[in-house]
Amino acid sequence: MKGKHRTKLHLNFKTKLVLMISLFNISLVLCVSFFNYLWHSQQLTRQTINQTQQIIEQTGVNIDNYIDELYRLTLSPYYNDEIMEEIASSPRTPEEILTKKRTIETFLSSVMTLPRDEVLRVYILTDDDIYSYTRTPYQMEDYDSYKEAAWYKEALSTNNPIYIPIHSEKAFGERRTQIFSVARRLRSKENNNYILGVIKVDANYTGIKSICDKVKLENQGALFVINENEEVVYAKNDLADSSLLYELSLQTRNGDFSCYINREKYIVNVTTLQESGLRIIAIHSYNNLTSRAKANLSRTVFLAFICIVASIGIFILFIRRFLHPLYHIIDSMKIVQTGDLTVQVPIEQNDEIGYLASSFNTMTSNLKNVIDRNSELIKKVYEARYLHKVSQYDALCSQIKPHFLYNTLNTISLLIKCGESRDAILCIEDLSRFLRGIMNTDKEIPLKEELSLVSSYLNLQKIRYGDRLSYDLKIEKNTEPVLIPALSLQPLVENTIKHCCEASRTPVAITITSVIQKDQLLIRVADNGPGIPEAILQRLITGLDKEGEENNLEASIGLINVHRRLRLRFGPASGLQITSCAEGTSVTLVIPLLISKEEGILCTEHLL
Repeated sequence: MKGKHRTKLHLNFKTKLVLMISLFNISLVLCVSFFNYLWHSQQLTRQTINQTQQIIEQTGVNIDNYIDELYRLTLSPYYNDEIMEEIASSPRTPEEILTKKRTIETFLSSVMTLPRDEVLRVYILTDDDIYSYTRTPYQMEDYDSYKEAAWYKEALSTNNPIYIPIHSEKAFGERRTQIFSVARRLRSKENNNYILGVIKVDANYTGIKSICDKVKLENQGALFVINENEEVVYAKNDLADSSLLYELSLQTRNGDFSCYINREKYIVNVTTLQESGLRIIAIHSYNNLTSRAKANLSRTVFLAFICIVASIGIFILFIRRFLHPLYHIIDSMKIVQTGDLTVQVPIEQNDEIGYLASSFNTMTSNLKNVIDRNSELIKKVYEARYLHKVSQYDALCSQIKPHFLYNTLNTISLLIKCGESRDAILCIEDLSRFLRGIMNTDKEIPLKEELSLVSSYLNLQKIRYGDRLSYDLKIEKNTEPVLIPALSLQPLVENTIKHCCEASRTPVAITITSVIQKDQLLIRVADNGPGIPEAILQRLITGLDKEGEENNLEASIGLINVHRRLRLRFGPASGLQITSCAEGTSVTLVIPLLISKEEGILCTEHLL
């Protein structure tokens, strides 16, 4: 497992101080600017929403007033007694009928001559006849069947004027025109219970358009007027999305709300006219509303950064002068790191830095005296302990070689005597590989090579014991390149075979596993043998810890040798851990690990 080289950035104190203050100032400016932008944009947005709501509500009032004027227009016959008498009269001769029609229609013509260009047609409808004046070549669509029309029946049944919603009719040609109407019941002035007929006024929406055209929305908004059938009566859209209204889902009849259309946020104001059922909708783009706040944020941040750069320049000049004595002490400490304890720092000021310089001078003088007195003694003690460990390690290595060789040659001899030449040849090949590995007893080899030696040894023993012996290797890939002392596992396997196969005729299964846990390499050799008696197990565990002392555990010399080799090589954190029960014995080899900073690979930690 090969890691990548990692380079750490080392900055001096002055640079860190400048960076810290700079980052603090920049963060402060950004936070203040950002929250100010949020506050300002929210205030501006809310102000615009409220103003827009007031505008469209006032527009609605103007439209209602406009419709009320049309309602008042339907009262004009009541101001002319002659016309009321004509409407109430019942002519008998054709001349009288014609005179009545001309009189009433002349009156209607005078009403139409008022400066109301949006009024297209005026009708007085009675049970006997229709009196009208029109500015269009077409009459209303239900001219011949007005008595069956719902609006006519409704007008006859109420004293209040009625509003006929915007609808399409032919007015000036084949192209249909958007028209809305108002109607009112006419009653006799002498007898209010006597109904004379209905007066109806047809008008196009140019009057509504003229009212809406006067509305000025800020920040390129959009204004729409729709009827109860969601047909567009008026539209003025300065936004980029021309299909905005068709993608909008109205969430309220009166008030404001926000929504996202094509991933862009919009603010919508709605008001609904009670009388006509028209809805006035104003739409603003949130980005347009906050554009001035964003521009103000950019200017604020730009000016703040200019001030920060200027303050950093002034601060650098200040700390360069202020930290000059401290850097003098640091330079002297670097000289001390090379081993020169004679260096002294001049004391330039009587403050904390001056006290630090005086303490540094005292410390270097004391260290020099102590090191001069103890360096020779430390050198002698270290050399003595080192030579003792090396000689003890070499003695243990030389002790283990004849022990392995004797058992292996005995197995080959038995095979030759039994005439099993093929197995003998295989044994000799395994022995050859094993002997080549033994030559590295005093070295460290990868776990993968150690396992190859153990496999050769187990193959030799398997020929000897046949089906009574089986083994299984469960090795994790990341443990194979780890370096361990040669012949660390073979004595453990040999000890298992000696105490299981030789002491019992029961088949023995040996499992070897390896894993890395908590910066330690754990290699476990487990068997399914009869286990170690409790008293012997305790003596064995105690004997492992009595390094350098004599003990009577000659049968476990292989385990003790491996344990001491590990302790000599890797220190007290390493060694063997033995557990046993009636179902078998487990011996775990523990080796501490570290991550090499130079190579970036997993390796054992050498303590010598």
